Amino acid sequence: MRRSHVPWTIAVLAVFASFGWVYAQGGRSSGALTAQDYADIHQLYSRYNQGTDFGNAEMWLDVFVEDATFRPYANQDRRRGASATEFVGREEMVEWRAGVFARRQPDYQYRHWNSSWVITPTGDGGAEGRVYWLAFDPSAEELAISDTGYYEDLYVKTADGWRIKERTAYSDLQPEN
Repeated sequence: MRRSHVPWTIAVLAVFASFGWVYAQGGRSSGALTAQDYADIHQLYSRYNQGTDFGNAEMWLDVFVEDATFRPYANQDRRRGASATEFVGREEMVEWRAGVFARRQPDYQYRHWNSSWVITPTGDGGAEGRVYWLAFDPSAEELAISDTGYYEDLYVKTADGWRIKERTAYSDLQPEN
């Protein structure tokens, strides 16, 4: 009688060992993000902001995947009754960013700041997030926040780390002067 339990015991142990091995290899079914994932995604915002503020197009562009979609003024376009401005893929984003940098004054000093990150796994190995941003000119005589809003993002993990697949920027309504 004891011998008939041996094959079943071995089979049950093999099943548990297989699940343990899959889990150890990163095959978590919960889709949970690690502390390192959160830190890496936060770095995307830092590189995006500094690339923008210091006119470093390569740094700015590196936070996106090759076929990313970027909507920089989504709610402003909607207020004008137009569909959101959208740049799809590296070529369109490079052209848009180069134009923005070319229009800057030589003494350009603008800083962007992010806070209140909410980043959640999407279940397909990616993540989505929303974060507040604010911008100000540190060279202004009277220091004041000039612009605020939030980003809604989709992130994917690539061979080069986390990148933004889709970003929509929403500026908050500014008071009429």
